[in-house]
Amino acid sequence: MKAFLYDIIAAGHICLDISPGFAMTNATSVEEIFIPGKLVNLEGVTLSAGGPVANTGFALKKIGLRVKPIANVGKDFFGRVLNEVVFEQCAERIDLNEYITTSYSIVLSVPGIDRIILHDPAGNNVFTSNDIDYEEVSRAKLFHFGYPPLMRKIYGNNGEELAAIYEKAKETGVTTSLDMSLPDTNSESGKADWERILSKALPYVDVFLPSIEEALFMLDKTEYFRVKEAAGYSDFIEKVDLEVLLVLGRKIMDMGAKIAVIKCGSKGVYVKTAENSRLRDFGNVNLSDGWANKELFEETYKVHNFKSALAAGDTTIAGFLAAMLLGYDIHKTMKIACKTGALCCEAYDSISGLLSMYEIVNKVEIEREKNILINPPKSFIYDEEKNIWRITQN
Repeated sequence: MKAFLYDIIAAGHICLDISPGFAMTNATSVEEIFIPGKLVNLEGVTLSAGGPVANTGFALKKIGLRVKPIANVGKDFFGRVLNEVVFEQCAERIDLNEYITTSYSIVLSVPGIDRIILHDPAGNNVFTSNDIDYEEVSRAKLFHFGYPPLMRKIYGNNGEELAAIYEKAKETGVTTSLDMSLPDTNSESGKADWERILSKALPYVDVFLPSIEEALFMLDKTEYFRVKEAAGYSDFIEKVDLEVLLVLGRKIMDMGAKIAVIKCGSKGVYVKTAENSRLRDFGNVNLSDGWANKELFEETYKVHNFKSALAAGDTTIAGFLAAMLLGYDIHKTMKIACKTGALCCEAYDSISGLLSMYEIVNKVEIEREKNILINPPKSFIYDEEKNIWRITQN
């Protein structure tokens, strides 16, 4: 049996998040705080890592897996600081690149005002398939890549680099997964042909894990803009007809992925899987019995001490991938994923609320209260034995 040095490679977008500490104010708008010439007193600063390499990678490490981060980080001051943060959380370092600068974000979170993020993509924009050591990839069970819409060379030329990364990774025998981010509709990334980009990459992707917003934006723009207009400033997911998941799941399967995982915010997680013949070619991860030909929906768990939804999607992904890799069945994997996302919401950062896999599984068994779907779609049938929604396509 092949020995693996890592459970998961976490690759893609990363940045140093610089978060100044603002004192409590009575301000209700940014204009009351950020006035030209005004001195704003702060209370400390927090330096942390952002992006899926950090959010998903650190969560996987805390759950108990061996994680190797791969990203484009410079040898500049920000890069050295970011690498120390990565090492503290992952016990692994990123190889620094002397020819690039390090991506950073300044996160302005004034109490009572929606946060403002100033972001410099820097090294993320020049990341290519050549920045990955595929020998390292071959020593892992699973290769995960996140946020290509925030990485210019990855989505440029209709996604040639994204497809190249997954084709080369798949040649090593590794199982592959891909996470997305929602582009700004007016940006270069937002104007890219994402359906064409994904059609090149998904034949080499085993597990595709977009949010429902991302999936609609990339695969059904007409429906995306209809829902966005209906939602206005309210939560996008509240205006989505979950029946659209059946269309998106089928389309993702037809484009080549073997498992589609669509995160539906506060509603839950949808999963559709391919037939047995396709799942046999799944790479280094051995799926437990019963994963083939499933279409399911798992509701989210109640969060009684809510702090922040920061990185809840990324940590939900971490829970799903970890459970799948560790051999749990599909029903338990979906519950672990949703519980991991709920635990994330009990802290202000992305990982403080997370636990080991043993502890998460224990909470799944004990803390069962969920956010029950109101007026579920007609195709959703509740399985009382498995405590999960099954989807029937008529």
